Amino acid sequence: MDKAVLYEIDEGVAIIKLNRPDRYNAVNQDLVDGISQSLDRAKNDQSIRAIIITGSGKGFCAGADMTVFGAEVTPEQRRNYIINQYQPLMRQFFELNKPIIGAINGTAAGVGAAFALACDLRVMSEKSALLYAFINIGLGPDGGASWLLSRQVGYSKAFEIAISGKKVMGNECLKLGLTNKIVEDQEILSEAVCWAKKLAKKPTLAIGITKDDVFYSKNNDLDKTIAFEAERQVLAFKSYDLKEGVTAFIEKRKPIFKGK
Repeated sequence: MDKAVLYEIDEGVAIIKLNRPDRYNAVNQDLVDGISQSLDRAKNDQSIRAIIITGSGKGFCAGADMTVFGAEVTPEQRRNYIINQYQPLMRQFFELNKPIIGAINGTAAGVGAAFALACDLRVMSEKSALLYAFINIGLGPDGGASWLLSRQVGYSKAFEIAISGKKVMGNECLKLGLTNKIVEDQEILSEAVCWAKKLAKKPTLAIGITKDDVFYSKNNDLDKTIAFEAERQVLAFKSYDLKEGVTAFIEKRKPIFKGK
């Protein structure tokens, strides 16, 4: 039986691939566990300095596999599943202090759209799409999908997208700030890998600090953010990469960062 999630390493970049192409990478327990284990592996491996998440086959992720829940499962049990499985998984995205690039091939639907937006950066094609499909079957968003979308585009636009049940195609995503790059369909993964390898050569600790700073700033005022930045900067002051960066500047050469 094929693994629901594949993991490979390419020059300091971990490539996490959702691997249920016959189900358009719909989310079941194996896929949740696989993503979680892969994010942990990338977090704990000091040689990994950037991560890519993508999907096998024609689509990034079709959302929750509706066959997971049988008729005997109660609404309360479904609620508990969402809280117990999705909550810790989504937290892993933001607690991983390394850049995560979503290579969004095809459509990211339902909780798959939440996975896409939980990535720090995204690469799409004009044929790629985000789809808040929950409304189409009589559900509200879950897995943090409403929180992630509203932080990106604001309340009114997020509400419009969520209740429309229509695809937001790649070019529209670019206009809305929901993706960073649009490339040809066949170049999505290669562009993400190229970008990730460039990021892997940067000071990884400083990238992680920046990720923390930006995330913190969204929920706090200016004074608190300045204090938080200063506290996190202590880690940078102690780092090898700062010493290397300053030395390289003085010696007028490119720095060779080690991510520590």
